Amino acid sequence: MSDKLAFSAQLRTIAGKKVKQLRNQGSLPANITSHREPSLSVVVNTATFNKLYTKAGDTTLIYLAVEGEKTPRPVLIDQVQVNSVTGASLHVVFKQVNLKEKIVAEIPVELVGEFKVANGVLLTVHDSIEIEALPTDLPEKFEIDVSLLTEIGQGFTFAQLVYDSSKITLQINEEEKESPILLVQEIKEEVEEVATPVEGETSGETPVATPAVEAKEGAKG
Repeated sequence: MSDKLAFSAQLRTIAGKKVKQLRNQGSLPANITSHREPSLSVVVNTATFNKLYTKAGDTTLIYLAVEGEKTPRPVLIDQVQVNSVTGASLHVVFKQVNLKEKIVAEIPVELVGEFKVANGVLLTVHDSIEIEALPTDLPEKFEIDVSLLTEIGQGFTFAQLVYDSSKITLQINEEEKESPILLVQEIKEEVEEVATPVEGETSGETPVATPAVEAKEGAKG
């Protein structure tokens, strides 16, 4: 994303079970973690955060303006705790990063285009790819155009990814470059075996297993 994403947070003094009060008021408890400083407790607007998370995901740099601080903190959304029943956000952890230090991050793979291989199905081997880059160089996603896949047996490998190798390093070894990120496989239809009725049996009778006898037609001698 070319535009800087800005967000704001207020300092939080409420902790423990009392944070339920914040959620009831439309606020989301959060923490900012850093390698150099203790974790900072803050609170953000829940509805605004949900919109931000939809746009930014886990890999887009955010400039978080904290109440009382002159300079926004560069952060990534590191963890989001959600209610397993309602899906509502319960807590978020922002990870503060150093803009001059490379970090390792998981970048999602997004499939684009129309898949049209007859009797084929896409098998996704990797739905995200681990890379190393400066926080400002993290891509939002890796796009793969599946319309370029035209035959069963074809695939898309790490070597075919389009990215700026001067800024981004894939966290794979040399042998893995030709490994597939996704593959086109043939759809195999399951054939249901139907037992051949034995002469003299009715539909209500239980079949009796008999040894298989190979019959060959030929001249009697």
